[in-house]
Amino acid sequence: MTIEDNVTPELERIQRELKKLSEVQIHIGIQGENGYGAGGEGREGAPADIMTIANVHEFGATIKAKNVKYLAIPIAKKSIGKSPMDFEGLFFLRTAEGYLFGCISKERKGGAPRQTAQPSDKEPDKKKPGKDKTKRKKQDDIEFLFILMESVNIPERSFIRAGYDNNQKAMEEIAAEAVYLIILYGETAETAANRIGMKVVGMIQEYINQPFNFKAKGKITKATTNWPDNPLIETGRLRNSITYRIEGLE
Repeated sequence: MTIEDNVTPELERIQRELKKLSEVQIHIGIQGENGYGAGGEGREGAPADIMTIANVHEFGATIKAKNVKYLAIPIAKKSIGKSPMDFEGLFFLRTAEGYLFGCISKERKGGAPRQTAQPSDKEPDKKKPGKDKTKRKKQDDIEFLFILMESVNIPERSFIRAGYDNNQKAMEEIAAEAVYLIILYGETAETAANRIGMKVVGMIQEYINQPFNFKAKGKITKATTNWPDNPLIETGRLRNSITYRIEGLE
C-alpha cells in the first residue's frame, strides 16, 4: 500500500507564498509611476499638477505671488481658471478693511477715472423742478470676481498619513485576511498583495469622501466650488489619482 504525501507539498506552498508576501512592498498614494486603482484597473502615473496639489493638501503650504505683486484668487464661478486680464473693463476696489477686489460692472467700462464736470458759461435751462432721474449705481451692479492677496496659507489636510493612522486596525485585518486566503484557499502572494492594495486604496478614497475629516473650506473658497462642504473634492481627480504599486514579486 502506497501512502501519498499531500500535506508536505501544501505546507511548502504555504511557506513559499507567505515568504514572498513578507518580502513585498505595497506603495499606496498619489504616485508618478503607473499603478492600479481600487478596482484593480491600470492607471497612469499622476501628472505633475496633481502631485503638487496632493503635496499642498497633505502638508499645507504658503503660496506667494511671483513676478507680480498680488495673487488673483477667483471668488466667483465665472472667474475660475481665468485671470483679471480676461475681463474687459475690470477695475479694482479696496474696502475699508484693506481688502482689494477685482470687479466688473455694466455701468463702468474700466479705464481711467471719469473727469469731473467743469463749470459752464451756458445759462441753465429754465425748467420746473421735478424728480431727480439721475441713475445711481447700486452695489448689486458690481460683480466681485477676484480678491487680490500677496500670499495665501493652505492648511494641512492630510489624507494619506491621516487615512492610514485612522484605519490602521482595518488594514491589519485586511492583511490577516490575505494570509488566511493563502493558507486555506490556495491564493498566491501576488493575488494577496493585489487584494491588499485595492482595499487600502478604496479605504483612503473613502476617507477623502468624508468632509468632517478635514479643516473646512473658507468662505471665499465655498463661493466658487461645486462641493462646498468637502475641501478635497472638486472634480474628483485627486481622489481618483490614488493608486497602489507592488514591488518585490519578481
